[in-house]
Amino acid sequence: MNTKLQYFENTYKFNNSAAIQAAGRDNLGYFLTLDQTILYPQGGGQPSDSGTIEAGDVSIPIHLVKSVGSDVRHYTDNDYSHMVGTKGQCTVDHEKRLMHARLHTSGHLISNVVEMLYPHWRAIKGHHFPEQCYVEFSSNSLSSKEMSIESVQNELASLIEQDFVIIQQQIIGSQLKEFCPDLPYSIPVDQQVRLVSIGDLPFSPCGGTHVKSLKELVGLEITKHKIKGSSMKIYYAIGSPL
Repeated sequence: MNTKLQYFENTYKFNNSAAIQAAGRDNLGYFLTLDQTILYPQGGGQPSDSGTIEAGDVSIPIHLVKSVGSDVRHYTDNDYSHMVGTKGQCTVDHEKRLMHARLHTSGHLISNVVEMLYPHWRAIKGHHFPEQCYVEFSSNSLSSKEMSIESVQNELASLIEQDFVIIQQQIIGSQLKEFCPDLPYSIPVDQQVRLVSIGDLPFSPCGGTHVKSLKELVGLEITKHKIKGSSMKIYYAIGSPL
């Protein structure tokens, strides 16, 4: 990838300088690419950041960021090709960034708790968009309906009260089995992989943004769950931060 991903280094970094490398247009509109970015591109069940690029006396609004091939495209409202080669100051909408991070970490925590209490359920998908959040699970057990959402909610509250920290580290694909022995898919052995874990709970590959510790998830609530055959969706929401 041509753009250095600064958001990997610090979820709470909301400003950073960057050089505008290229401009273009595709079916989603006008876009810019940068030499480095703190704006998260939509993916992994998480919506993109939004923000601005201030270059001289020009303020460029960024309403969507997406990875397209090797590009990280910052979508904007107009043709800013005349700004290519200039440097600017990128600013992230920090309230949106932190809400997305809280929702994404919440999805990981729910996955960990369900798999810990009910090992026959395995998380297979997460969707962390505000007001649409859910984690999807699959089971090969005939007793899949024998579970208590109340017990899941109680365990979530207990772990949040203990305020476990979120751990992130980079490995290569050849090390993945060591950290994630039950991963149902493979990753090329030479590919860089970012792992995330909550306290001493299991690691999982993840490219999203996350909070520092579980105290930021106070207010996490399971709103409903649906079981259909061997599939289950747990929907959740979280209140405003303290």
